[in-house]
Amino acid sequence: MLTSSYPRNGSDNSSVFLRYLATSLAQQQVDVHVLAPDHPLVDNTELDTGVKNHWFQYLPKQWQRLAYGSGILPNLKRNKLLYLQVPFFLTAMFISLFFLCRKIKPDVIHAHWIIPQGFIAIIVGKLLKIPVIATAHGGDAFSLNTNLLGRLKGFTLKHCHAWTSNTSATANACGQSSDIPKPIIIPMGVDIEHFQSGNSAKLLEQENKKIILFVGRLVEKKGVKYLIKAFSKLPLETQNTSVLWIIGDGDERMELEQQAKQLSITNIKFWGQIQNEQLPDYYAAASIFVAPSVIDSKGDTEGQGVILLEAMASKTPIIATTVGGIPEVISHKETGLLVPPNNSAELSTALKSILNNNDIANEYIEKALIRVNEDFSWENITQKFIIAFKNVISSKL
Repeated sequence: MLTSSYPRNGSDNSSVFLRYLATSLAQQQVDVHVLAPDHPLVDNTELDTGVKNHWFQYLPKQWQRLAYGSGILPNLKRNKLLYLQVPFFLTAMFISLFFLCRKIKPDVIHAHWIIPQGFIAIIVGKLLKIPVIATAHGGDAFSLNTNLLGRLKGFTLKHCHAWTSNTSATANACGQSSDIPKPIIIPMGVDIEHFQSGNSAKLLEQENKKIILFVGRLVEKKGVKYLIKAFSKLPLETQNTSVLWIIGDGDERMELEQQAKQLSITNIKFWGQIQNEQLPDYYAAASIFVAPSVIDSKGDTEGQGVILLEAMASKTPIIATTVGGIPEVISHKETGLLVPPNNSAELSTALKSILNNNDIANEYIEKALIRVNEDFSWENITQKFIIAFKNVISSKL
């Protein structure tokens, strides 16, 4: 597995779904090696049994700031000087992948995100005669659409032996051409048992209000400013009996905290990063989970919204927006409520409808739980990937 983001230690949430995928594959007797960027927070001890982690260093450790945090694209947007790190990052990824593959002789390279990982995997795969599967997650599909990057995406998809996408929306955003193989739609999954294990008791001892929860990076495409505005539009009585919990960190945190002050919102708490092991407790405590995602200024949006699966598994009613692949995960008025993006008024109305109607909330919870068990368990998702791996390997024999 080649990726630009992976949990750097046991408590890190960076692209944690890839860690779940890797460990689930290992449990199915797949020999898994993961190559990801180095970072000062990397713990070089073994993270998971059966998964071998390799970290490529592209600059002196204390200077490496391109990956992780808010993500490569938001990091570049925030600090233009980071563009100077890009050539070193790409070169180190290529060299590290080449020598690692020459050493371990893998049956297949699985590249996560089409650019740059997919492109680099294709070059290495051709040099060493190793089949490549590329997976599109969203940011690589909905953004990175300049003429050059568009051509690189097309080249990658044309020359990989197979490619997967987490939703049809992500696949369609990659572009369609007669010389590009048909995508295999395989969503990312969720550890259902883990997110059903939440214990809300300690959190609710400190909080006697209804909790409206957001979990995710605090970046533009997550649309958190619309959630804060929606909360301010709730009737004063509802605001007084509710609290907005924001879990996560990112470039927009200070701006969002300032927005809450300007709107005179006092019932709001910014928790920062919470370890993945503790997240089920917060979902269990929440009355509603909200994913107010939007299409950002670069065209990026949610390819799937893995965080929605966590809420579904946690039995927390969901409100989300109609962008990207979200409508393929949440069915409106069945497994949750969908509202238009960039619309705090509609979002506020949806909040009121769930806060004031437990019967509807419970109906959404029940149907969402059935859906997540049927379609998003890691056991099922892993089997689909193993079939894809076997197919491309057998095609090379």
